[in-house]
Amino acid sequence: MKNTIPRIKFFIVMLIFWFLLNFNFELTTIIFGISISFFVSLFAYEILHDEHGFKYKGIKIHRLVFYMFLLFIEIFKSGITFTINLFKREYVPTIFKIELDLDDPVKVAIVANSITLTPGTITIDIVDNTIIVMVLAKPNTPHAELEKPIREKFEKLLMIKEKKS
Repeated sequence: MKNTIPRIKFFIVMLIFWFLLNFNFELTTIIFGISISFFVSLFAYEILHDEHGFKYKGIKIHRLVFYMFLLFIEIFKSGITFTINLFKREYVPTIFKIELDLDDPVKVAIVANSITLTPGTITIDIVDNTIIVMVLAKPNTPHAELEKPIREKFEKLLMIKEKKS
């Protein structure tokens, strides 16, 4: 029973994320969502657990919901900005490294996936808490200016220390 509760929580979070991404409640979407969420939560068990128990302590559900809401807003805003920038032809692919202040590898992965979901940016690689990112930017854009949106919009929400219950 001890190992079942983290799996169920993870399954529910994956299923919610599936429905938020699809925004479709047809029978096939529901069946695929349940199946994919089940298999991801089943096979991720070995990655998320060790001999001491669950490695990842989690993010409070209200913070996760707020984070997802912010992510969807950023995806749509970036989509519009990305389209406008394509027509301007002033932007070039730029690669830079950002070292996050996050210690939790799951939170680093959340930030990296958020970057990739945002149009005009791609996470190329992750090493510990350092992410290599490709972004469309004006030539000679300062490194700090490229980091700023990632730090303010994604990392900042995950940095807040959770109070122990």
